[in-house]
Formats: sequence, C-alpha cells, structure tokens
Amino acid sequence: MTGRAHSLQRRMVAAFALFSMISALCFGALGVLFLYTVEDSFFARLLDQEAAHQRHAWQRDGRLAAPLRPFVTLHHGQAGFPADLARRLAAGARGTEVPGDAGRHYHLRHLQLDGAGPLVLVAEVGAELVVRPRLPFILAFLGLSALALLAASLGAGYWLARRAAAPLRRLAGLVAQSAPERLPRGFASTFPDNEIGLLAQALDDALARIAGFIEREQHFTRDASHELRTPLAVIDGAAALLAQQAQPERGAAQLARIRSAAAHMTQTVETLLSLAREETAAPAPAPCPPLALLPLIEAAVVQFAHLLDGKAVEVVVEVAPHETARVPGPVLAILLSNLVSNAFSHTHQGSIRIAREGAVLVVADSGPGIDPALRASIYESGVKGEHSSGFGLGLSIARRLGERFGIGLEIVSGAGGTRALLRLP
Repeated sequence: MTGRAHSLQRRMVAAFALFSMISALCFGALGVLFLYTVEDSFFARLLDQEAAHQRHAWQRDGRLAAPLRPFVTLHHGQAGFPADLARRLAAGARGTEVPGDAGRHYHLRHLQLDGAGPLVLVAEVGAELVVRPRLPFILAFLGLSALALLAASLGAGYWLARRAAAPLRRLAGLVAQSAPERLPRGFASTFPDNEIGLLAQALDDALARIAGFIEREQHFTRDASHELRTPLAVIDGAAALLAQQAQPERGAAQLARIRSAAAHMTQTVETLLSLAREETAAPAPAPCPPLALLPLIEAAVVQFAHLLDGKAVEVVVEVAPHETARVPGPVLAILLSNLVSNAFSHTHQGSIRIAREGAVLVVADSGPGIDPALRASIYESGVKGEHSSGFGLGLSIARRLGERFGIGLEIVSGAGGTRALLRLP
C-alpha cells in the first residue's frame, strides 16, 4: 500500500507539507508587511511631531522654526526639493513616500499654516531605515524558519499518516491473503471504533455472505457430482445391455447415439465439476501429452450430424491425421461440441469448415452471423439469439474452460458467417 504513487499515506504527508508551506508563506508575508507598516508608522509619527512643532512656533512667534531633527527639511511648496526627489515627483511619483537615489528615501508631509502658504516637510530617512537594510537577513530567517516548519510538518505528517493508515494496511493484507476456502471471519472487532472499523465491519459481513455462498456452491458441486453420475451410469449400463441383444439396424444406430451421448455427458459433467472446484485455486494446468485432433473433430461432427438433416450444408474438415495439441481431451471435446453444435444449428445452407491454421483451430460457417446487438456480450451467461433453443450458456462455459486450461477463444461474426477461433497452447 505504501508503495503506491497515490497512496493515502503519501497524500496525507503531502497535505501536511502543503499546509505548512502555505502557512509559512502567509505568516512570512504578514511579518514583512507588519515590519514595513511599523516602520512607516514610526516615520509618520515623526512627521506629525514636526508638523505640530511648526504650528506651535507659528502661533507663538509668527514665524517658522527650525526642524527638530537634522534629516527633516521644510520647504515652501516644491521649491528647494532635493534633485532626485524633484525628478521623481516630476516623473509622476505620487503619495507621501518616494524612493530616491543612492539609498535615499523620502517621507513627505504637506502642511497648511494661515499666512505662511503651502509648506512641505521632507524627511530623508535613508539612514534611519531599519527594515530595508535588514531585508536579506529577515528573508533568510523566514526561509530557514519555513524549512524547519516544513521538516517538522513532514515528520508529524508521516507519523500521523502511518499511524492512521496502519489499520487500512492490516485490513488490506488480511483480505488479500485470504484463500477463498478459508475466508477470515469476526475480524472487525480488532480494528478501531472509527470509519476504518465501519469498513472492517462491512467487509466482515460481506465475507461472511461470500463464505456462505461458497459453502452452498461446494455442497451443490458435491451433490451434483453424485446425482448426475448415478443416472448417467444407469443409462450407459442399460445401453450396454441392450447393445448385447440383437437390434434392428435403425435401433442399433439410435442405441449407439445414446451411448455416445451418455459418454459425452459423463465427460462433460466431470470436466465442469472439476472447473467449478478448481477455478478459484489458480494453479497452472499440468502439461498434457500430445492429443490427436482429427478423432475429436470427427466425433463432434458425427455426434451433431443430425442437426444438418435436410440442410444443403457441406462440412469440410482440413485437419491432417498427424495434427496434435497439448490440451486435455475432455476439455477440447467440450469446446468442439459447443462450437460444432452452434455451427450446425445456425447454418441452413452453404458450408462449414473446420481447419487447423498454425496454432489456431478454426470452425467457420456461412450462416447468418451473430446479431450485432449481442456480439459484445456473447460470452456472458444467458445471452442467446432470438431463434436459439438453448440457454445461452455454451460460449460462457467454453470461455471459462479455455481460460482455465490456457486455450484462447475468439468469435468473429459478420454478414458472411461466423468464425470461431481456438488458440491452442
């Protein structure tokens, strides 16, 4: 969990870091603004004192007095202003604070005395400035303080995020390491009584329902295995006894079909029950010995030949006798049965071709093709065409079998027919 690029722990640490940086920048800016404001207020109070001094002298003596401080000068209008100040004002500088040249800095106060005309107090405070000469030091101090705050926030954020995410990691590990046949139960009480505890309780309840479902499925698999094998064995045994007696030619053929169908059904039941038991275990299928393809294909063609009765359909098999594949025989027999029966059922004229093309076994027909509205969902259970008489399970079972035993299944359908591709390992 901690290795994910967008993990909750990393996001929490990043949020702490971002908050600390924004806080440091805001407080730093406010600190510098406060220092400038205090400094400007100091010079404003100083000029207030100088203005009060001039008013008092004018009222008492009827003349202007010398400024109290040496860096303050009194001017009638803008006459006699320092050159750099006059130049800045002529260039459009406004306000009561004007920067000068060579480190000089001016604060202005306009003064109006009856009979004395417009007066201007000019304080050149370059030598009296406190903030501006020390601004590099102040900024460096604020920067170091911000870095220290960032380091402290990262440490605190990492500790808090790790502590907050630890129950989530434990919960994820508990669920991820659980085998389907041994799902954990009753673990919610070991988690804190907060939102994580609510999540753990919800997972505990969901896993309890899943465990019940798996148990029911296991009972069904076991019961179906017993209940299906018994009648199939009875059918096969009865057919074997009938085969030992003299039968008319047509009856013998029908009896052979019954025995073939019973054998195929037994094989199908065994394979599907094996799939139901093993599909969640995910072990790699064991290597299979080479399996001859042509006998399985011929058996499927013979088994479903009755579906072509009365149809002008040609069946072409282009598989050499020596062609083999390393797949389980029962599995391939089920796959071929599904594909061949589908092709035979839905092709009313034309041809059906079964061929080996490299590592692909192709079953192609010239039928009307699959309804375009169904092509995206043909592997889902219960999906079938309008004229289909089945239950819509064949291709779903075939896809699951193929995935279990490493056989790829692809259906390509169009106006010219349907191609079923089995990619053999």
